[in-house]
Amino acid sequence: MILRVGWINFVNTLPFDFELFEKKENIKKIYGSPAKINRLLYSSKVDIGLISSAEYIQNFNKYLILPDLSISSFKKVHSVVILSNKPLNDVDIIYLTKKSKTSRLLTKILIKEFLKKDVIYKNLENYSDLEKKTVLLIGDNAIRFSLDKKFKYIYDLSELWYRETGLPFVFALWCVNADFYNKNRYEVKQFFNLLKLTKEKFFNQIDELIKPFNNIPKDYIKFYLQSLDYGLDEKHLESLKLFNEYLIKHSLVKEKADFKFIK
Repeated sequence: MILRVGWINFVNTLPFDFELFEKKENIKKIYGSPAKINRLLYSSKVDIGLISSAEYIQNFNKYLILPDLSISSFKKVHSVVILSNKPLNDVDIIYLTKKSKTSRLLTKILIKEFLKKDVIYKNLENYSDLEKKTVLLIGDNAIRFSLDKKFKYIYDLSELWYRETGLPFVFALWCVNADFYNKNRYEVKQFFNLLKLTKEKFFNQIDELIKPFNNIPKDYIKFYLQSLDYGLDEKHLESLKLFNEYLIKHSLVKEKADFKFIK
């Protein structure tokens, strides 16, 4: 059996990349943006994927979570940012990347709940005249544009969340299609163990493994990866549940999710 794994080719997934150490003939990576991987796992076109936390919350009955693993951040995440050349309180329109469900929803909660502000949201269709806009960017693009220093204001969404809640923000979870897991428990658990081992080996050998990636300098990649949190404990679950509550309050989802894990 070939395990189909939805994979996001961002620098923040490097600690999970088992192919840095060995090839696995029984695992096929299927690449895409976070939004695409959400769709692929939802439609069972991949078996396991790193999906947006908001995707899990919205469709929790379809998935099970692989425990102990996430892409999260205490305080700054550096790769989910609102960039602007004017203060956020003076902004009337925010252009949102279409690549991430969680970041789009988190932006709306932060603006409405904590800044008490109404703005117009538009999809970011291209990168022309970006400096004239207020934009939500994620992933490697967010890092590159932040480092370019063409924007006067950089608002880190994880930092804003932490400032208001005192909790880490969970951007992504490793999830498996629940029906697939019930039929292939052994294979899923083998992959889960591979991810955990890979993460441990990666950080033990980080200096030898990292290199410039997507035009991001090596030194910054090390700083960035070491500033992220790849765990999933009670604080992370508390944050996920609070995020869920705000999504319900602002009519962005309909119900409370049940956070279910593989056993």
